[in-house]
Parts: sequence; structure tokens; C-alpha cells
Amino acid sequence: MPTLEKLPYLRMFDLHEKAFIGKEMFCSAQGFPKLESLILIELNNLEEWKVGEGAMPSLQRLEIQSCIQLKKLPDGLRFIVTLQEVKIGSMRKTFKDKVEEEEEDFCKVRHGLSIIFH
Repeated sequence: MPTLEKLPYLRMFDLHEKAFIGKEMFCSAQGFPKLESLILIELNNLEEWKVGEGAMPSLQRLEIQSCIQLKKLPDGLRFIVTLQEVKIGSMRKTFKDKVEEEEEDFCKVRHGLSIIFH
């Protein structure tokens, strides 16, 4: 991620299956300056995702599917005010419950115009 997040014109980033095999993913402050869409699908080893304040300042769409080991949304998402859509699918019930209204992770993405579970 350290190299990819410095690409100045990257607008869409899809990570599928074995594209990322680590247990922890970190997006540092100032990382992904133009990223508008991030899709994480079947990252089976991912347990923790951290987002630094100031990372992904242009992010509008976030989709997380089948990342079965991911425990929660990163706290740093609360600073991304451009976020308009969050899609969550095929995740553990405990993860989904944290994102639903009034739960632990809801405040991190409540500024998104739509939160979709499928």
C-alpha cells in the first residue's frame, strides 16, 4: 500500500481475493489523494484496516464484500466527508451489526448519503 497510495491520479482501486494477503492494511494520511472509489472483495486474511486522518480525501464510494475476517470499519473513515455511498455485503453478522444505525461503527460512515447492505 505505501507505493500505491502515492499514485497522484489513481481514482478507482479494486482489491480482489489474493491481491492483498496481509492481516492488516494501512492507508496513511495524505495517501490516495484522488481516490474516488475503493472496492475490497474477498480479502480473506484482512483482520484490521487502519485509515489515517487525511487519507483518501476524495473518496465517494466504498464497497466491502466477503472480507470475512475484518472486525470493524477503520476509525479514519469519519474524516472522509466526501463519502457518499457505502456498500457492505456477505460480511459476518457481527460486522454488519456494528455498522447499523446507533452501533459502534455507524458514526464512522453516517455522513455517507447511503449505506447499503446486501
